[in-house]
Amino acid sequence: MSILDLRNIYKTYGKGDNEVIAVDGISIKVDKGDIIAIMGPSGCGKSTLLNILGCIDTPSQGEYYIDDFQVDFKKLNQLSKIRNEKISFIFQNFALIKDLSVLENVMLPLKFRGIARKERVNKAIKYLNELDIFNLKNKSIRQLSGGQQQRVAIARALTQESEIILADEPTGALDQENSIKIMKILQELNQKHNKTILVVTHDNLVARFCNKTLKMKDGKWDSIK
Repeated sequence: MSILDLRNIYKTYGKGDNEVIAVDGISIKVDKGDIIAIMGPSGCGKSTLLNILGCIDTPSQGEYYIDDFQVDFKKLNQLSKIRNEKISFIFQNFALIKDLSVLENVMLPLKFRGIARKERVNKAIKYLNELDIFNLKNKSIRQLSGGQQQRVAIARALTQESEIILADEPTGALDQENSIKIMKILQELNQKHNKTILVVTHDNLVARFCNKTLKMKDGKWDSIK
């Protein structure tokens, strides 16, 4: 059963001679429980495609269905509800709040879901421990290295325990040992809890943890394995 279904999606920027086609007629069906790597050279449209899948960006043309429900990109409340309830993100630039502690950052999305503080704390601590950063829980984001911030961003996404996880270069700031650890955690979520995971990556090591690899070139699919 398809949980995500993109149909003939385009994303263009600019007009006339200045028009740039970032996503060029992409269609894809993602089955529940898939773990997919999206690869390709810089500028090929990978991150733009991921943002459309996550209802962060709006396509210029095409249709998008989640669980057979058509997304209306004109309804901001609907988009916010989808992001809050169905999708967790691991952003390439971390998107952490600098003035909050590690624990506060990881708990924050759960607050928007109306989850009680005790449960928020317990869930956050669980994933901080899994990622070996529990000792950082009271530090501010400003005190952390890039690799540490990456792991906080991943912990925040995992704490939401959403049905769908979208990750943009989730191991980009990590060494090989920690990259493997992160991918094993994502793989375990996929295998034990049937989470659907899409990962934008340049790293063949990351792709080896996925059951399917999609390669993009110039906004289109180049190959599917």
